[in-house]
Amino acid sequence: MIILPVAFLLEFYIGSIRYKLHPLNIMGKIAFFLEKVFYSVSDDFLSGLLFNLAAIFLIIVVFAVIDIITIKISIFLFYSFSVYILLSFLSTGGLKYEGMKIYRFLKANDIESARKALMSLAGRDSHNLNLSEISRAVIESIAENTGDGMGSVVFYFTIGLIFGLLYKPFQMPFAVALGIAFAVIYKSVNLMDSLVGYRNKKYEKFGSFSARLDDALNYIPFRITAFFMLLSTLIYSSYDIKEALKSWVKFRKNHPSPNGGQLESVIAGALRIKLGGINHYGGVESKRPVMGFENYGAASKENIIDTIHVMELTSVLLVIFYTLLPAIAFFV
Repeated sequence: MIILPVAFLLEFYIGSIRYKLHPLNIMGKIAFFLEKVFYSVSDDFLSGLLFNLAAIFLIIVVFAVIDIITIKISIFLFYSFSVYILLSFLSTGGLKYEGMKIYRFLKANDIESARKALMSLAGRDSHNLNLSEISRAVIESIAENTGDGMGSVVFYFTIGLIFGLLYKPFQMPFAVALGIAFAVIYKSVNLMDSLVGYRNKKYEKFGSFSARLDDALNYIPFRITAFFMLLSTLIYSSYDIKEALKSWVKFRKNHPSPNGGQLESVIAGALRIKLGGINHYGGVESKRPVMGFENYGAASKENIIDTIHVMELTSVLLVIFYTLLPAIAFFV
């Protein structure tokens, strides 16, 4: 099955391109419209739950209709559309582009430009951050997004693909369509969490279902991704696998999310740097436990490059694993 490797390679090289008709933008407009409708009715938990169900259903219908149209026109067009949707959900190339852009600003001592560029990568307030704090923000964002922008997307695409192959053996278009549907559902949930899954006064009740569902869907794939991230630090001799493993065991739960610490703790140990601590969101201070032992140092701009290297190799290993998994599951 070459759809996943092709999608990954294309995203890796063109992932920095932004345009209005990007699938995530379309999904975002649907979710944003429905959020306004359901929130105007009520801001309680039930309304938030119904918002999620309605958004997932409508987004799936849109993609299913396009699937049906493309497969009736041409099987090649159907597979091309499937690759396009999958690459639109992946983020390795985009994360590398954004991370390198900020790194170049920091290398040139252009702190103000780095602060502005950080806003497209991390949700925290950036106007008062120094070089080390900006570097930490970039590293944390790349580490966590290796999970929901890579590990979880390929996990759900592959699970859907396997279900499709088992239900209708040798019917590859059906399996691919089901794999894309699973990926669309996951990315819809992830998108709605980023839209309303905040612990603030406005979304405390309405957004709680989105946050819990996103945490639940990320639980297994984030831990698989952490395994491959640890494997990446083992393959790269310049990084410390022993420290990465110790840090993961000790600090993986030091995160507001039950999943985010899985990956950030690996990076903290592999690079011997401290992550977490105090951030600000909309002017409100947020205190997170620190990840990293006492002898670890502060994050530097060069650690951004290190994190990108680990992310790239982790992504490659994930693509290899999830490309082979359907064949193994089918024949075993």
